[in-house]
Amino acid sequence: MIRFWRSLIRSSSFLRKEVFVIFRQPRLLMTLVLGPFLILLLFGIGYRNEARALRTLFVAEANSPIAQQVEEYATTLGPQLIFAGVTDDEEAALNRLRRGEVDVVAVTPVNAMEKIRSNEPAVFSLYHREIDPFQVEYVNYFGQIYIDEVNRRALMAIAQEGQMDASNVQDDLAEARQNASTLREALQAGDESTAQQKRASLRGNLDAVSLAVGASLGLLSGVEQTLGPSDNPGQVSELLNTLSSASEKTESLGGMDGEPQDKDQQIQRVTEIEEDLETLESRLDEFTSISPDVLVRPFRSEAQSIATIQPDAADFYTPAVIALLLQHLAVTFAALSIVRERTVGTMELFRVSPLSAGEALVGKYLSYMLFGALIMALLTLLLIYVLQVPMLGRWLDYVLVVAALLFTSLGIGFIISLVSSDESQAVQYTMIVLLLSVFFSGFLLSLDLIWQPVRLVSWAVPTTYGIILLRDIFLRGLPPNYQFLLTLFAIGAALFLLSWLLMRRLVTSR
Repeated sequence: MIRFWRSLIRSSSFLRKEVFVIFRQPRLLMTLVLGPFLILLLFGIGYRNEARALRTLFVAEANSPIAQQVEEYATTLGPQLIFAGVTDDEEAALNRLRRGEVDVVAVTPVNAMEKIRSNEPAVFSLYHREIDPFQVEYVNYFGQIYIDEVNRRALMAIAQEGQMDASNVQDDLAEARQNASTLREALQAGDESTAQQKRASLRGNLDAVSLAVGASLGLLSGVEQTLGPSDNPGQVSELLNTLSSASEKTESLGGMDGEPQDKDQQIQRVTEIEEDLETLESRLDEFTSISPDVLVRPFRSEAQSIATIQPDAADFYTPAVIALLLQHLAVTFAALSIVRERTVGTMELFRVSPLSAGEALVGKYLSYMLFGALIMALLTLLLIYVLQVPMLGRWLDYVLVVAALLFTSLGIGFIISLVSSDESQAVQYTMIVLLLSVFFSGFLLSLDLIWQPVRLVSWAVPTTYGIILLRDIFLRGLPPNYQFLLTLFAIGAALFLLSWLLMRRLVTSR
């Protein structure tokens, strides 16, 4: 027990020494601590989560119908498109693009109708000069949105024409109902001459209605088939069947297909025709009352998140910045610690003193754990109360994750310090660790975008676990993934063991 307390006292003696060494470097301290916070603050103030507006120049044949419609389309697509005009000179437009005067050149297809009639799509060509992969994807997305809008408006024009056709047959339907009524009255009165005349007129009315309405309802029929069963299934099919039934009943009045010619049966058949015409008129009214935009675009998406909050970009990246900053602080200070002892000759004192390698290492761990905890406490207060970053989880979970991340990061730093010959080499190794953390931890890109075999590098970096765990705590209010937390502690323990072995070899070497 006495030996244990002596060892603890010798280890704790490093606390005062290391704190004194740290504060002897105020510039380094300010750079490593306040620098990242100020960067995060500036990012939170300056970031604007708005879609980029693209200056778009259109190329179309002069005096063509599509050129006349381009400006109308372009000025109604939203703030993402800044209309830069229409020209018929493609080369001049591309030169403007090369000079950076516009962002996108949209070349409209030539002879679009001929290509469509030849069963070929009419292609809009979008030219840009972006080299950023994300911006390239954005331009492609923008182009798809624009083409979808052009297609929508083309279909809407077709739907509107169909609805106008359907509206124009109202007169034919009214005349058909009148003829059917007169036919029924003629049959009741036994006026065969009038009945024959009105029977022929009714056939003509129904043929006109079938010709005008049949094609118009095809669009709505497709929508109905896509939607599937509803409270009023087969509305369009029922309408078309009603129209066909009325035509067949009219034909049967002439004695075709062996139909009976009994007067009462004919009157009953005419009454059924009148009912069919009334139903047909009602269904057509429903069709013409539907918005053309709904007909051509019957579905729309509406994303709804079940997350507790919807953080902005600054809030989303804050946990990642905390993890990256904490690791970088710990790795940097630890990496410079032992190599500096060797440079100034302090390591020679360790060799002749009763201090063991384990005691020296534990002392340094305790010193930097305490220092890191103080720095993180200050940084966390600034983030929560100055930047207003949401904190939905438990503080105990946050402390556990910070402790695990700090412990593991110190292990990396001490190993770097023990294998480095001087401070310059230690700094170089530290920068390699920082770059690995930035590119492979999920800080810049989601881990899902990293090839599976290469992702092994990600799981070897403490920041990866820190980002996942801290985002769950800060933004989801969830307890930490204990498998990740234990893995992080296990990596830290393995690094501590390796550091102890290297430290013992260094202390005992002569």
